[in-house]
Amino acid sequence: MSSGQFLTKLAVNSLMKRKLRSWLTMLGVVIGVAAIVSLVSVATGMTSNISSQLNTFGANILQISPGGSTASRMGVGAMGGGGGPGQFDPSTFGRQSATLTSTDEKLVKRVSGVAYSSGTVSGRATVSYKNKNASVTILGVDPLTYWKTTTSNLSSGRLLMTSDTSSIIIGSRVYNQTFETDLLNEYIKIGGKSFHVVGELASSTSSFSSTDDAIIMPISAAKDILDKTTLSTIMVAVSDDADITDVTGNITSVLLSAHHVTSDKQDFTITSQATMQSTISSITGTMTLFLGGIGAISLLVGAIGVANTMFMSVLERTKEIGILKALGMTSGDITMLFLIESALIGLIGGVLGVALSFCASFVMIMFSIPSAITFELAAAAVVFSALVGVASGVAPARNAAQLEPIEALSYE
Repeated sequence: MSSGQFLTKLAVNSLMKRKLRSWLTMLGVVIGVAAIVSLVSVATGMTSNISSQLNTFGANILQISPGGSTASRMGVGAMGGGGGPGQFDPSTFGRQSATLTSTDEKLVKRVSGVAYSSGTVSGRATVSYKNKNASVTILGVDPLTYWKTTTSNLSSGRLLMTSDTSSIIIGSRVYNQTFETDLLNEYIKIGGKSFHVVGELASSTSSFSSTDDAIIMPISAAKDILDKTTLSTIMVAVSDDADITDVTGNITSVLLSAHHVTSDKQDFTITSQATMQSTISSITGTMTLFLGGIGAISLLVGAIGVANTMFMSVLERTKEIGILKALGMTSGDITMLFLIESALIGLIGGVLGVALSFCASFVMIMFSIPSAITFELAAAAVVFSALVGVASGVAPARNAAQLEPIEALSYE
């Protein structure tokens, strides 16, 4: 039997002799590791969830919104989406005097690399069907180009055509939940005017480009209903052979010139999938560090518990240490013995902590809380907990190694 195997066997026997204390010490490590992995898994799950939703926005799609704020604009006015409860209205961001006009949309359309551009108008209006009324988001679009600049799809019916003046398409939630009836080919009133329902949009998987809570109509009708003359957003589809960064820069230059402003007073914001991903990655990265730090506090408490247990073990086994040294065990062997014990506490606690975090992740997913434990995260947690165990045992191991055999043998 090698020296390492012998020391490991001694360490295991020592832990088994003190089962209750060993398990209680491990419990602190288990809770700490489970806390770190569970909290970081939430941040990882949110990042993965957001990234998958961003992919539905379209890598070649740009959104131009009024106002110089760099904050994300979510909802119908932004990304052609839903504007439902909890979403943002782009009109509340940036400089309230900033506007986008049809002239801006025409200028954007002429920029090299722009395949399609489509101005949109959004706002809320009262929608009536039979004896039921509801306040719903209205999205006015150019039927000729809008469908080239969005990832929305039809579930039934047909798309709007350029000849349509009083036809509409209804989002899935408006269709199935707001009025809870089959509205296809029915007539409903919006702002006191009658509109023919010609299609239903498929349910969106993304909150970034959702039109589930919207009613889509020709932009001319929307301007009349909402009493608007300016645009809420301009959606742009970049050509496949064009560089989206270059196109963004060219559009920025054109609009700055048209608005007679400098870059430091820019009164519009251009958003792409890449810019949103960068911003969100920065936010989720900070959140991951914050949540991981909270969990690390629990693990620190566990590490203190390991150190305390090992110090107590040195005191209780002083005579045993003296015997081992008298039998020829070196100070290095004694040090390694106690380090192996503390490492085993950390390692076993780490494995059990990861197992507990998997259970916690399963429960969180059941309650619709995003959680994703990767192999790298689990492996790193186990290795880290073992290292914490070793670090916690360094001082007690050194104390044990420094004991003189004669003093240790005479210790009572």
